[in-house]
Amino acid sequence: MVDSKSHRLNMAKQAKRINLLFPNSELRFDKNKLTWKHNLSPTPLSEIYEVKLTFERGKHPSVYVINQKLSLYPGKVSLPHVYSTDKQHLCLYNKKHREWTSDKYLAETIIPWTSEWLFHYEIWLITGKWHGGGIHHD
Repeated sequence: MVDSKSHRLNMAKQAKRINLLFPNSELRFDKNKLTWKHNLSPTPLSEIYEVKLTFERGKHPSVYVINQKLSLYPGKVSLPHVYSTDKQHLCLYNKKHREWTSDKYLAETIIPWTSEWLFHYEIWLITGKWHGGGIHHD
């Protein structure tokens, strides 16, 4: 019989998978918190974005674009699909729908979702329409 209980991944397992898939990134962790910084480019023609992922045990992961101000589409006053335009805190999934849970690897979910968000952001800069799905926070 298969155990249907989900198993949380500890910080060491999360860090090991991140290091395996993103060996040239900056990663710090202890048993309660993980912080990852890396440059992502959603396509070969895209800008390079420095992102920071923070994850504390018992909380949801948070992702920010750092060290650069994201541009806005002309006439818009805020970024689409973020928790905070000022902090550039990206909304990557719906917490209520449990699209991410602690039994999933950050390197296989949150990090690719960040790149996908950046891809949709670049399209939004051109069209003014968000095509990335999800709920809006404004």
